[in-house]
Amino acid sequence: MREYRVIVVGAGHAGAEAAWAAANVLGKPSSVALVTLRADTIGVMSCNPAIGGLAKGQLVREIDAMGGLMGLAADAAGIHFKVLNTSKGPAVHGPRAQCDKLAYARMVRRLLAARPEIDLFEARVEEILVERGRIRGVRVCVRGGSEEVLAAPAVVLTTGTFMRGLMHEGTVTRPGGRAGEGPGGAIGDSLRALGFELGRLKTGTPPRVRRASIDWEGLEVQPGDEIPQPFSELTPHPLDGPDASSGWRVGEVALDRFPHLKQVECRQTRTTPAVHDLIRANLDRAPIFSGQVEGVGPRYCPSIEDKVVRFADRDAHGVFLEPESLETDWVYLNGVSTSLPRDVQEQMVRMLPGLERAEIVQFGYAVEYDMVRPHQIRASGETKRVAGLFLAGQINGTSGYEEAGAQGVIAGLNAARSALGQEVIILGREQAYIGVLMDDLVTKTPVEPYRMFTSRAEHRILLRADNAPDRLTPLARDAGLLDATELGRLRLDAFERRRREIDAIERAIETARVDGEALARLVLRPQFGVSDLRRALKGIAARERSWFSVLADRKYAHYVERQRAEVRRHAQLERRRIPPDLPPEALAPMRAEAQEAMRRFTPETFGQARRLEGITPADLTLLSVIVERHRRRARAG
Repeated sequence: MREYRVIVVGAGHAGAEAAWAAANVLGKPSSVALVTLRADTIGVMSCNPAIGGLAKGQLVREIDAMGGLMGLAADAAGIHFKVLNTSKGPAVHGPRAQCDKLAYARMVRRLLAARPEIDLFEARVEEILVERGRIRGVRVCVRGGSEEVLAAPAVVLTTGTFMRGLMHEGTVTRPGGRAGEGPGGAIGDSLRALGFELGRLKTGTPPRVRRASIDWEGLEVQPGDEIPQPFSELTPHPLDGPDASSGWRVGEVALDRFPHLKQVECRQTRTTPAVHDLIRANLDRAPIFSGQVEGVGPRYCPSIEDKVVRFADRDAHGVFLEPESLETDWVYLNGVSTSLPRDVQEQMVRMLPGLERAEIVQFGYAVEYDMVRPHQIRASGETKRVAGLFLAGQINGTSGYEEAGAQGVIAGLNAARSALGQEVIILGREQAYIGVLMDDLVTKTPVEPYRMFTSRAEHRILLRADNAPDRLTPLARDAGLLDATELGRLRLDAFERRRREIDAIERAIETARVDGEALARLVLRPQFGVSDLRRALKGIAARERSWFSVLADRKYAHYVERQRAEVRRHAQLERRRIPPDLPPEALAPMRAEAQEAMRRFTPETFGQARRLEGITPADLTLLSVIVERHRRRARAG
């Protein structure tokens, strides 16, 4: 038996961040065990090799502000950077990078390998070991057939789509979590035996085609930004000059220039009425319509078959052609996720303008997988049923690399703190998109894979991508995420420099030679940009990101204050705890619907209870009476 402080099962985007965060907190060699079926699949981008986007870009920036690795890897592997939604205000800008999928996975593996705190095991988990309601470790089957017990007071499960994974191509089904890989071990059976309620979801992926077989030059160009924007605060910004930042280093892994890789163009084509007719004619062979697939797919990232049926009045849907790597000529067809049979996929792809001679190198497919219904976890990522057991990623019913990585940071951080006997960290909805994500998971029952949107964040003006360091780096420092490594110290240095720069710009605005009120009005003009602010305040030495944040703060000043006032009004309700020992029978005076919601989700605060479906303001008033009565009885003995 080998003993660790934290064990992480799975090394996808959630598992990598969980292991990294736990290592940051623990800071001691061989304190974290990372268990994966195959080491060569760590950090694999099994669907679109892109990081960020609308709301997702905010998550990546927040992961970076908390010391995570996703932003570092994306900056090192990005081949097409573009900030989305720039026609709107800074609160909804979405930084995005099309990545070289091979370079990205290689960078994640190298970063993890550089950490002496992390021991890697190529093994399959056969059993989750629990004693008296507390995690004790896992029993694994190591490659080669031998069994071993890994013991730890905290375990993080990040199984992705591998729990009872089933892949579909037309009527053909086979066990597997993604192309070329079989399903996971007996984790699902172990969770069921422990009494967890499991659900079934579906995701999918489109065909990939060989670039040389595409009429590339005849398609509409989708250029990246002329001046790319990095995700990480540690990555040099193109506008900051050669002396502004020396970049970052982890062991032998370093990035001292940006962009690091050659930048490429994407292209766009569109489906046609003929393509839609072909799909309609073959719906009986589509697993999601034939009844072959049990799981529910993502409504906001539907398959092309689903789009043709749901949006029958549309005669075209956009298809983005996105290169997957500089090392291969595979192109990802973003917009035509499908599980139709291969012969139909061949016809469909070759009916797309510009792809008449296209050669498919990997066919699209759907994947069904088991997940744990997330009303059974806390906002810390810990399960309510088993102390010390944490869940992160698609096992909680989410979709997307960014959502997985965000949960990994929280689960890894709290698993390490739990192992050390420290209080867990829970982010509020007013603090981060990560807080919105975790709160949504524990207060709502997902009927489809959960995806983050800016509309989910009621305080999104406070939660911009540009101000993620201001919101979360101090919290990460206090939580112990930035103490153990040179990289963490670099982040703190960058944060302190950012604060000095922003303070200098703000002071200059207040004491500007031009009338302060006139400058304030100028800043609020929609067309007033960072370069205008630089010209108005000559001689201030600050990085591009600091200038942008000051400008955004000024533009949103009135709305920011209104949102902060709203946060203050709800703060007492958000923090007010519901006693964990409140017996179910104490809820009897509440309406039946409210009782059911309380029993199913067992909210930990009145704020969480307020967001449960079926709970009304009157229910909260009654709950307050019930809780106070329970506390009086507890005090009376």
